[in-house]
Amino acid sequence: MAKNTSTERAAIRVARNIVQDIQDRALRPGTPLDPEYVMVEKLGVARATVREALRFLELQGALRIKAGPGGGPVVNVPHTDHLASAISLQLQFANASFQAVIDARMSIYPVLAGEAAQTATHQHIQAIQQSIARMRAAVKDSDLLTYEAQQFHNLVADASGNMVLGFLVKALHKMSEGAGIQYDLRQRKAIVEKAGRVLLAIEAGDAENARKVTVDMLAAALRYWKKNAPDLLDSPVSWLADLPRGNLLLPELQATQL
Repeated sequence: MAKNTSTERAAIRVARNIVQDIQDRALRPGTPLDPEYVMVEKLGVARATVREALRFLELQGALRIKAGPGGGPVVNVPHTDHLASAISLQLQFANASFQAVIDARMSIYPVLAGEAAQTATHQHIQAIQQSIARMRAAVKDSDLLTYEAQQFHNLVADASGNMVLGFLVKALHKMSEGAGIQYDLRQRKAIVEKAGRVLLAIEAGDAENARKVTVDMLAAALRYWKKNAPDLLDSPVSWLADLPRGNLLLPELQATQL
């Protein structure tokens, strides 16, 4: 049965009002919202419209519906997985290959490294130093090093202060999970060495060198992929339909609430 378009438009308006109210009142994740019947009275709309709005916001990760006695809508924070899901769905319909994800990384990472060299704080640099220490400790384990290298790039993104590209980087990493690439020891050591050079450039405030070293780091990784896993680069992107459940926060938001 087709939905009434006016109801759908009204549901979107209600959803926007709910989000604006959450932001205006600075409600923290886990805060209960008004029950459905109260929203109906306050907003002057049909119960079906409120339910449609709540379902939409739950899908977007802006809230979760708590079941059982005393349940109802609860404030949540959209997770990177929601962005990764939307992008991967678009890429699947576009028949994009995994090469498109790699190309996006190669365009974005150097920009973030250059911006980090100009904006990184002492705390950012300390976090990146600790990340590289973990990378060195993981050099004998390809899967663990790959994970730690992603965390390194996430921290560089945070240091850049570029929120939009930072969220995009984390979504790209989510889309890369399970790729299965295995780096040999020589390549793993090269990744760690180049990460260290990126850090030195950031510490020196040398944006141009930070970009250049990052380009070199990514180009070397791409050459390795083309030589050792060309079929993986040509594999199609599939929709990441699984989304996080419960009150999952982005790592940077989790840290602010500890």
